[in-house]
Amino acid sequence: MADSPVPAHRVLFIPELLDIIFNFLGRDTNVTNACVCKRWSEVALDVVWKEVDDLLHLFRLLKPISHQHDTFEYCFETLPEANDWVRFEKYASRVRTLRFRPAKYDLEIYPLLDDVARTRTSLEILPNMHTLEWIYASTAHMERCKLFLHRRLRHLSVTAPSQLDPRPDFYTDLCARAPHLHSLTLFVNYPGIPIDAELRVLLQNLPELRKIVLPEFHHTSAVIEQLSQAKNITVVDFNQDLKLGYGSPANVASFAPVLKEGAFPCLRELNLSARIDDVDRFFRSSFAPIHITSLYINSYTDHTPNEVHAFLTTLSQQCQLLSKLNVQLYHKVLPLNLPADQQLSYATIKPILSFPNLSSFELVHKYPLKITLDDLEDLASKWPHLETLMLNAEPLFIHEDAFNLDLCALLPFAGHCPRLRVLGLYINATEAEIPSSHTPLEPFRALRTLSLGTSQVRHTNAVAMFLSRICPVRCRLDMGITWTEFGTEDDRFLPPELRYPLQKRCSAWHVVEKLLPSLIRLRRDEQERSRALQEEVEDLRVRNRLLMDKADTKTRDSCIIV
Repeated sequence: MADSPVPAHRVLFIPELLDIIFNFLGRDTNVTNACVCKRWSEVALDVVWKEVDDLLHLFRLLKPISHQHDTFEYCFETLPEANDWVRFEKYASRVRTLRFRPAKYDLEIYPLLDDVARTRTSLEILPNMHTLEWIYASTAHMERCKLFLHRRLRHLSVTAPSQLDPRPDFYTDLCARAPHLHSLTLFVNYPGIPIDAELRVLLQNLPELRKIVLPEFHHTSAVIEQLSQAKNITVVDFNQDLKLGYGSPANVASFAPVLKEGAFPCLRELNLSARIDDVDRFFRSSFAPIHITSLYINSYTDHTPNEVHAFLTTLSQQCQLLSKLNVQLYHKVLPLNLPADQQLSYATIKPILSFPNLSSFELVHKYPLKITLDDLEDLASKWPHLETLMLNAEPLFIHEDAFNLDLCALLPFAGHCPRLRVLGLYINATEAEIPSSHTPLEPFRALRTLSLGTSQVRHTNAVAMFLSRICPVRCRLDMGITWTEFGTEDDRFLPPELRYPLQKRCSAWHVVEKLLPSLIRLRRDEQERSRALQEEVEDLRVRNRLLMDKADTKTRDSCIIV
């Protein structure tokens, strides 16, 4: 009798499992999967069309598209008809995210979109799409964004990487076509002025809005006052990508919003560019959003240690629910000197220990933090629930005499902070300060990122050996600076005399980075072999003890006849 075919395993027909598997595969593979059987086809097509970033690929489902090189335009070879739209709906209903970037297209695409608008049989071209990301480089591109707005859209990002402002009716059309938005990202008015009037229209007509993202320096006092009246806003954020736009620092030179009772009823995350003394007064004012859980502050103004201490003290008293705090002080005047009264110290930041729920703290400042190993021991022992600590790992003043810490600075956190996943310190990593290999060390239990910023390293092999004793297998090293990623072009500029020494230090850490994974795995294998040998020795001891006990019992039980 011929062998019967082996039936397919039922697990391969579970839609949820297939979806997980297919999401790890490439588009071409999933196109093939869609041809296997009907059950696979539905799941595979959902994955293939879930995210679309090429409008040509999408609209070729309607009709073939040709290139009109004389007019530099894309167009349909023949206009879509009703039957074409019926076939298109089978795929259009699967699209969840659409991204449009003009740079992706060699020719103008807006005539093609006009044909789509004229021939469509339904106002909602992609009825189940919940996310739309639209970058426009011309007024024509901006107007075509409206084509994809609909009532089920939840997340919208509109970007103008040029000096193009949307027409005033764009904002009213947006509200009318997509009134149920949950998140809105606007990168317009580049470099621009605050969009106070436009924002007022949006907030009045988008009652379900929960998250809003604007370019940096757009969160003026007037904007914050308007946002404070939105009933469902939970996140106020800004973007720091110069290509996506930024405002003028003059917009936030003075930050003093006047809030009304009931302001920010749902706010949980607040991100601002402002002077910290202004933010200090803001949180001490009436109706301030003291119930927030996350606060991110960028400041490009020089601040004294007393101002920083007062700011942290105010937050510790007012914002008891705060779990994440980022204080980025990006002011710099080159060349850098180190005035003794301008260096932040452990006493400056000690109020962070007064937050009952704070588990993440990040600090950036141009001068190294004045802190000792005993201070770190005190900090770590009083903060066992700490998860992220970036303690000014990337100062710009990198003089040899400015180091306060060595590799031993890592040990208090390994011993006292079992949940710590991200740690950043500024240290002088030299062989002379490395504990002996015979000294028992407590390793990190959850660390995933060790950031060394602008730290110095010498004797890379010895440093890598030491780190392999305390870092988990999946821990990665991070080095370098973020100073060139924030603010205006002037804020991001570093002269060669500062940039080259920083690059040299990073290069040395890259050597350690390459060595560390192999050393960690080698040490783990040694520990496993040592543990196996210890277990074997202990087993032999038990066996030997049992044999000795048995022999002793036989000796005592023997009868000797004389």
